[in-house]
Formats: sequence, C-alpha cells, structure tokens
Amino acid sequence: MRLIGFIISLFLLSFPLSMNLQAKQNKSIYGLYEQVHIKELGNVAIKAKLDTGALTSSFSATNVAIFKKNGQPWVRFQPQVEGLNLPTIEKPLIRYSKIKTRNDDIRDDEDKSHTQRPVVKLNVCFDGQVHEIEVNLTDRSRFNYPLLIARTALVQFKAIVDPSLRYKAKSDCSL
Repeated sequence: MRLIGFIISLFLLSFPLSMNLQAKQNKSIYGLYEQVHIKELGNVAIKAKLDTGALTSSFSATNVAIFKKNGQPWVRFQPQVEGLNLPTIEKPLIRYSKIKTRNDDIRDDEDKSHTQRPVVKLNVCFDGQVHEIEVNLTDRSRFNYPLLIARTALVQFKAIVDPSLRYKAKSDCSL
C-alpha cells in the first residue's frame, strides 16, 4: 500500500515540474486542429491539422507543374481549399519529398511504396506570428483539412499538440 502511495506522490510531484519545464522552453499548447493564414493566399483562414507523426507539412494543390524560371526549377500550382477560388501560385522548387504511398496516391510510373512530391516554402501565420515553412504539394481535396502541419514546422512553432483541444491559436496576423 505504501508503494502505491509513493508512486502516486511521485506522479503528482512531477506534474508541476513538467508544466514548469514547458514554460521555461517557451512552448505553447495547441489543439489537433487550428486555423492559419497563408500569406500567398491573402487574408483567408485555412483549416489545418497538426500531425506529429508526419515529418513534412502538406498543402492541397492541383495542376502542379515544374518549370524553369531564370534557369532554376519552379513549381506552379493551384491551391485547393473548399469553397474558395484561389489564384495560381508560382514558387521556387526547394526539393522533392519522399512520402510513403497510399493506394490512391500511386501513379503507374512510380515506385509502389513511395511517391515524390515537390516541396515549396509558404509563409504561414500561426498564433499571431508568420513562419516560413516547407510544404509538399498534393491533392488533399478528399481530406477535411487542406493543410497538414507536420513535425518540422511544429518544432519551428515551438508547439506542443494536445489532441483533446481544438482551435487554441490566435488565427490573425498582420500579413
């Protein structure tokens, strides 16, 4: 019985320490779903899902085309956000991201286990601050959230994700 009491005491004592550690690291707690603004799209709120399991963020786009501009590779794409008619965007190609393939992502000319997606940088307003993050481009129209914010961006945001919460971040920014 003493052992159980000791274990419970240790747990209760460690909880304030973990909260204090969070404050010292200047990290904020956010929900599984948040609203953001993407500078390149203007002052439009976009629903985003925060995903600690994914490495690279992903943005919904169609008509993705690679082309040369001043001898450098660029990407032209049509952002896809339900209910919005958004302009075509052109951004420099940063790299290609290798993503584990789902059955509906497979093209005939690709490796069946992975797919290559172009990566660009977008300026995302998250919790009142603008961050430049890398996103791979893919058609996410069958998903509820056109933007998936992954681990690399979450570290940049100094974010802790609590899946029991939703829409905790400030959604406005001076873009």
